[in-house]
Amino acid sequence: MSRSAPTTDKSPNPAVHFFEWAGGSQGGYLQFWDKSQKQTVQCDPPFQFLALDELATVKGWHDASESGIFANEVRSTKSEPLTVKAFKGGVIAEGYYADIKAAIHEAGGYYTTSIYCAFKEDGRLKIGAVQFKGAALNAWVNFRKEAGGKIWEKAVVITGSEEGKKGSIKFKTPTFALKDVSEETNAAAKVLDGELQAYLTEYFSRTRPAAPAPLIVPAIEPRTPKPEAARADGDDVPF
Repeated sequence: MSRSAPTTDKSPNPAVHFFEWAGGSQGGYLQFWDKSQKQTVQCDPPFQFLALDELATVKGWHDASESGIFANEVRSTKSEPLTVKAFKGGVIAEGYYADIKAAIHEAGGYYTTSIYCAFKEDGRLKIGAVQFKGAALNAWVNFRKEAGGKIWEKAVVITGSEEGKKGSIKFKTPTFALKDVSEETNAAAKVLDGELQAYLTEYFSRTRPAAPAPLIVPAIEPRTPKPEAARADGDDVPF
């Protein structure tokens, strides 16, 4: 706190919705939790967004504490450490992803990518985040490689889904396409990206610790993966 910067409050994340891919056998769509309505909202394809930035984190479910798993967001899991926690179970692991990957999986966590984006709601562009893990993440990474730099110049469209199977478990992964956008839409997305980058600058200034030695906290109880979560949606793809 200082005379020129008097506030000590954290800036709120500008994303109005965090979309997750529902990849079960009955899925094949994005969904988000509506806090005001206290319900999950389904967003069927096609779903269009303009990519603004891409970060990495960890999400999942911690059986031992019966609570969700979360972590800080980073640009690179190879050069920035993660602190992985359960809402009711405290710290699960800290360190670079490669060093704590096994502990994350054992606790019930998944490598997750957060694609911050501009999407249209109520007739105007807003900031959101589309999050993928497992096989959905693999599909996104493959599409991103094929699209190259165009992913930052055009709109991304989730056009539908493809069915997959691993053992006896069936799942669905998203299919993608690129779409041209008007100069007006692109300019509006750049304004939102400026707002996002201002938030991320402040966020990283308080969440990037010095590189730690790996810290792994044993689970309260050994975790037995549930059949429906047995890597049905593929392996994660850190970058």
